[in-house]
Amino acid sequence: MAGKLFIISAPSGAGKTTLVEAVLGRLGWCYPLKKVITYTCKEPRPNEKQGEDYHFICKKEFKAKMEQGFFIEWSEAYGCYYGSPRSIIEAIEHGFSYILVIDRVGAEKVRKKYKEAILIWIYTKNLEVLRERLVRRDTESSEQIECRLVCARREIAQELEVPIYNYHILNDDFERSLRKLEKIMRRELGDQIAL
Repeated sequence: MAGKLFIISAPSGAGKTTLVEAVLGRLGWCYPLKKVITYTCKEPRPNEKQGEDYHFICKKEFKAKMEQGFFIEWSEAYGCYYGSPRSIIEAIEHGFSYILVIDRVGAEKVRKKYKEAILIWIYTKNLEVLRERLVRRDTESSEQIECRLVCARREIAQELEVPIYNYHILNDDFERSLRKLEKIMRRELGDQIAL
């Protein structure tokens, strides 16, 4: 039985990474389910680890991988490249399931190439909530935060005008949001239990 590909997107600060880590903690032991480690040429934040959060590579190596067709999707955001390895599709065909955390542009690209992907959009009540979370995160300058909020405003407007996601989860209460995400994933994974 083939596995599933879950694509989770959200504006910066909506809590997608925290939700994904928590749902993997709940489901990773009973399903063959992993987070896709994507590639980037950005500088790691102090708390980010090589091979756990991203595969950090230089721009030259990233471009070489692009030319080799290594990525199922890639994009440029905030002045850096990000990409997802094509190899996950073969692994899905062999029964493994994955969570891919990417932006809306990447989600659209993957959906065109892998129509079975299940797209989940995480959002907050408003941009002020995003701003507060980004400030609290204390990993970006005020200019970088403003840039992320401009991108968030655009992504939110696009999803309202032309929805592409199968599911929408308002992340205003973490435990409630986590339960919703877990319920969606259990339903979609069905009886695909790890051996």
